[in-house]
Amino acid sequence: MLRKSAFAAAAGAALFALPALAQSSPVVGTWANKTAVQEMVIESTMTVAQNGGAYTVDIKESMPGAPADAPPMPSTISDVKVEGATISFNRKLTTPQGEMALVYKGTVTGDSFAGEIASDFGPLPITGTRQQ
Repeated sequence: MLRKSAFAAAAGAALFALPALAQSSPVVGTWANKTAVQEMVIESTMTVAQNGGAYTVDIKESMPGAPADAPPMPSTISDVKVEGATISFNRKLTTPQGEMALVYKGTVTGDSFAGEIASDFGPLPITGTRQQ
């Protein structure tokens, strides 16, 4: 009888712990970001999603002066790493001038995102606000 009670208590505790394990990282969501590049500000929407233990990032940008219906510049995102409220990833961006290698690192505090992008132009500050 004691064994059954101990097993039932352990099983019940495990069920209550599942929601805590299933919670996503604070970086998951959609972010409205701004990046200062030389004398302009590039606005982007960054979506971070979690599927199991893996994370994905999708970025859509609007370049200053570009037509509203201009297609986004192609990019590939890899090596996404999330540790608590910190995210980092690599991005290869294809521009009219050629391919750029970018390394993003940022931290979420509440509904704010702040970080830096390592680029050929040097470090670029990036800030954002949670949209979803």
